[in-house]
Amino acid sequence: MIVFARGSITNREALAPHREEELRAVAQLKADGVMKAAYRRTAEPGVYLILEGSSVDAVRERVDSLPFVVEGLMTVEYEEVYAI
Repeated sequence: MIVFARGSITNREALAPHREEELRAVAQLKADGVMKAAYRRTAEPGVYLILEGSSVDAVRERVDSLPFVVEGLMTVEYEEVYAI
């Protein structure tokens, strides 16, 4: 299942101490095949993610373990999509 996610940064000033750990976690999600693509938003701080997993809940569980999410610095909205 393909999942589109929109991540919104809630506290940009607090990101720095968690950045290295976040990058390692993102690399792991990519290596595991969960995160297919990640794009930084230009209009405001945040990301768009293309994700894949057995269910929206399975994808949410993995992405919600990212340090920015765990620390309350980013919120993520998930939506299941399919190719047309």
